[in-house]
Amino acid sequence: MPHDLQVINARLPDRDGLWTVALRQGKIAAIAPKTGPVAIAADESGTQTLDAHKGLLIPGLVDGHIHLDKALLLDRHPAQAGTFAEAMAETLKLKQGFTVADIQSRARQVLETAIKFGITAMRSHVEVDPTAGLRAMAALLPLRQEYAWGLTLQLAVFAQEGITQQPETLPLLRQAMAMGGDVIGSAPYVDTDPEGNVRHIFDIAQEYDCDVDFHLDFLDDDEPLLLPFVVAETQRRGWQGRVCLGHMTKLAWLPPEKLADLAAALRENQISVLALPASDLYMMARQETHSQRRGVAPIHRLAEQGVNVGLATNNILNLFTPFGDGDVLKICTLLAQVLQLGTTASHQLCLAMATTQAARAIGIADHGLAVGNRADLVLLDVASVSAAVGAAPQGRTVIKAGQVVAQSRLDQQLFAPENAMV
Repeated sequence: MPHDLQVINARLPDRDGLWTVALRQGKIAAIAPKTGPVAIAADESGTQTLDAHKGLLIPGLVDGHIHLDKALLLDRHPAQAGTFAEAMAETLKLKQGFTVADIQSRARQVLETAIKFGITAMRSHVEVDPTAGLRAMAALLPLRQEYAWGLTLQLAVFAQEGITQQPETLPLLRQAMAMGGDVIGSAPYVDTDPEGNVRHIFDIAQEYDCDVDFHLDFLDDDEPLLLPFVVAETQRRGWQGRVCLGHMTKLAWLPPEKLADLAAALRENQISVLALPASDLYMMARQETHSQRRGVAPIHRLAEQGVNVGLATNNILNLFTPFGDGDVLKICTLLAQVLQLGTTASHQLCLAMATTQAARAIGIADHGLAVGNRADLVLLDVASVSAAVGAAPQGRTVIKAGQVVAQSRLDQQLFAPENAMV
C-alpha cells in the first residue's frame, strides 16, 4: 500500500533556506520551512521521511517532444552525410522493417532510463503513415499504462511524411486517434501543400477535441514562415492554449522587431514553443562555410515577451540526432551554453523550461512546487539551480505521485599511489 512521504532538509529552486515538503495521496500537501533529523524512517502513522541532506528538490523533469519509435537506430544505419534529407530517406527505409516488438524494445529502454533521470512526464510523437501503418501506435499504447507508475506518457499521433501528397495518411491518422491518441500533429514543411497540411491537422483536432503539436518552421531554407498561418488557424478554430510548436529554428534568423511581433501573436494565442537544441544544432547551417549560425529558436527572447517556452530532447541516437541519452538536464546545459545563459536568473528559466513550463506546453497544469499540485518531484545531489544546470548531477531521487520510483547515486574512487601528493 502506498505510503505518504515527507521530504525534509531540502533546498527549493526559488526559496532560501531549508524546507519540508509533505506529500499526501499523490499531491503536495504542505511546504514549510523546517529542518528535521538526518534519517530516512517511517513514523507510526505510515508516513515515510526522506532526508534531502540539503539537496535541491525540483519539479519532475518533462520531456515534451521525443520520438520513442525512432530512438536507438544509429547502430542499424550510422550517418554518412549527416543531412536532414539523408535522415528522412534512410529512416523511411528503416521504418519498413519496424515491428511492434522492435519498437517496444527500444521504447522500453528509453522510458526506463528517462524515469531514472527524473522525467515524470513525456510526450512522444508516434509516426503514422502508409509505410509505418499503425505499428508504432500498437506498440506504444500498452507502454503508456505499463510505465504509468513512473512517468505520464502522452502519445501524439504524427504525420512525418506529409499528408496532402499521400491522402491515404488521413484515414490512418483518424484510426490512430480512435485507438487512443492524445494529441495530433505533423511536420507541414515536408508537405507539398503546407497550409493544407495544417488545416487537416486542425480538422482532426476538432473532431477528437485534442491538442495540436506541430514540428514547425524547421531548417534554414528560404521558404516563408508557416507560423503566421498556424496562428491564424488557432484563432479561427478557437484553439488558444492548445497548440505546441517544436523546432521553430527559423526564428533564430529574424531581426528583433520581427521576432517581437511574432512573440506577441504567440503570447496572445497561448501557443507554446519547445526548442530542441541537440537536433537543431546538428542539422542547421550546414551549407555555410564559415560564421555558421546556431539555428536554435531564441526561446529566451520569447520568454522575455511572455511566451510559454520549453526545451526537449527530440531524438536519441538516430540519424536526426546521433548522440544523447535522454537526460533533459543535459539539454538544459546545452541550451544555456548555446544561448549564452549564464546568470542565476537565466538558470532559473532553464530549469523552468525543463519542468513547469514544459509541462504547461503539453497541457499539464498542476506541475510544480505548490500545494495541491501533483507530487512529481526530483531530489538532486546539488545545492543550487546553477549547479544543476551547469553540470547535470548523477545523484537523483525520483518521486512520482508521492512515491519514490528511482534512485541513482555516483560512486567514484581514487587509487593514488602512496607517494603521491594529494
